[in-house]
Amino acid sequence: MPTCYITISDSANKNRVMDKINDIRDIVAEGMDSKSRLLDRNHIAVRIAEAPRQFMLGEIEIDIFAQFFWRRHFSRDKRANMISTKVSLLLGLDCATWINMCKVGYSRVTKSGESFFSIKADDKAIRRERNKQKKRISKI
Repeated sequence: MPTCYITISDSANKNRVMDKINDIRDIVAEGMDSKSRLLDRNHIAVRIAEAPRQFMLGEIEIDIFAQFFWRRHFSRDKRANMISTKVSLLLGLDCATWINMCKVGYSRVTKSGESFFSIKADDKAIRRERNKQKKRISKI
């Protein structure tokens, strides 16, 4: 599951950025999505930091750490550009994005005992939800 380290510069409106975190998660999920692994915002973990603008390349910077997949590897610059472009348009800020890929293992356990792993076991549920959304949109 991708983890985003989002650094907000002191020249940006932090409250506005924080209000748009779920939109940023949606953008990152779309940018990191692949046939190997379907993602939605609930797969994107976010960590927030602040820094002086003078030490940054953009008013907001996004460092994405994600599992290595070949499709991601060959399209990483295109994906980073798409994410930067959409976040920049969303917030009206300069945005720089890095995609770091590595071999990772992942597991999350809920207090009720459910376990989730880095394998794509929950892709079917995401596909069902996307199909529902497409049907709702097509009726409009």
